[in-house]
Amino acid sequence: MPEAFVTTSAFVAPQFREFERFTTAALAAFIGPKVREYIARLETALRAAGVAGELRIMASNGGAATAGMVSEKPTLTLLSGLAAGVLGGAWIGELAGRGHLMTFDIGGTSADIGIVVDGVFAETDARSSSIAGFPLLSPMIDIHTIGAGGGSIAHLDRGGAFRVGPRSAGAVPGPAAYGRGGTEPTVTDANLVLGRLDAQDFLGGGMKLDAGAARAAVAGLAEGLGLPLEEAAEGVLTVINANMANAIRSRTVQKGIDPRGFALVAFGGAGPLHGAEVAAMLGIREVIVPPYPGITSAMGLLTTDVKYDATRTQFQVSTTIDLDRLNADLDAMEADLAARFEADRIAAAATRFERAGDLRYVGQGYELRVPLPAGPLDATVIAAVWEAFHARHAAEYGHAFRESPIELVNIKVTGIGAIDKLTALRPVTGGTLVAAKVRTAPCVFRVEGALRSFETAFYDRRALPVGEIFEGPAIVLQSDSTTVIPPGATAAVEPAGSILITLGGAE
Repeated sequence: MPEAFVTTSAFVAPQFREFERFTTAALAAFIGPKVREYIARLETALRAAGVAGELRIMASNGGAATAGMVSEKPTLTLLSGLAAGVLGGAWIGELAGRGHLMTFDIGGTSADIGIVVDGVFAETDARSSSIAGFPLLSPMIDIHTIGAGGGSIAHLDRGGAFRVGPRSAGAVPGPAAYGRGGTEPTVTDANLVLGRLDAQDFLGGGMKLDAGAARAAVAGLAEGLGLPLEEAAEGVLTVINANMANAIRSRTVQKGIDPRGFALVAFGGAGPLHGAEVAAMLGIREVIVPPYPGITSAMGLLTTDVKYDATRTQFQVSTTIDLDRLNADLDAMEADLAARFEADRIAAAATRFERAGDLRYVGQGYELRVPLPAGPLDATVIAAVWEAFHARHAAEYGHAFRESPIELVNIKVTGIGAIDKLTALRPVTGGTLVAAKVRTAPCVFRVEGALRSFETAFYDRRALPVGEIFEGPAIVLQSDSTTVIPPGATAAVEPAGSILITLGGAE
């Protein structure tokens, strides 16, 4: 039955944890037939269109995979779009000379947050990796998603509390400002009421916003709150920004990471609208807005290599470690991945391998991942691995049990095959601030606890000069997003084309 899609849990997730392995296999079986059919149609259409290149598909682990690999293991791509966003944000940060980054991707319905340290991003584990509430044993970049976007609806819950999201107006009918029948107040409507969106220049002038409908929607909320119109609109933004800031704290402060040492890369259609105010709530000084915020995730697709993961369960204890078995398994896993790269016609010279182990103290229920060095592991090397685990445990939980034996649960080898990728963007030329200024108009911001209306400059991003600092409040317009520089902040276009916003003024 060649038309049947057949998979096994041992093939999809060859590691222990029976329930998680089962749910991963069930998910693969559920989506597998449609994924395989889609990829087959896509390859056929590309060939018919005269595309001669190899089809690569983004995977959730931050690497690309071949069409054949994804057809066999469809769960590899379940969060691929979000992973591409982290890659795109990391690449933009690298171009701007920043290595400690928070990627902040806001669209119409959700905000996706990733952490990057010197080009390295964390992966999920069995405790946190899930789809639709089902645990998933598949390598994925650690991305935290909350229901917060331009279409998020502001409302009073049954207890009378002021909420924004997770319910969304979606694309249809969308925010009231879209003029498509929406009547509930959304984040987009609040931004328009406060003057932070240009009703005549939305989507580069391709769409007109209905300011009257937005005001009417927010007015209904204001009446329920007993607030003036602009107070209610600003309250919507304060609540949604606080929700997003708290989500970032859960991935940083609660894990012992100080967000103040990071730059926030704000992208997606709504990321640049909210990035500066969210950063201010976290004490972050710099916000980076990519040249094309709306397609930063798409650019991320072009910045990665082919990447495959192999995992085996070990169950060895530090006091009785069998190094011969461990080395043999690691070598065999590398050989399997090397054969896969050879089948993909990726030269051996273009490949490299990274090793890691999932470790825990004997008796614990979950593991921490620790890198394993390349080459044979001997007594000296493995002792350094145990020490690295103690340090990782102390960093994660605040303590370590150095006298306790350590259990090696899984070993993992990641194979990376280098392919051609995006290395630079078109050089930015720009013009002058005078030429870039489109108009001035009043915008409302909260400063020192009070709402104030500021005469605000609106700029055309395409004409902004490189390196010239301009002060907030300012609004930067472009076809795929709108960037808000609040009062007290400064901004400048850096040589790679991103806008660098400095909060609290230039140093």
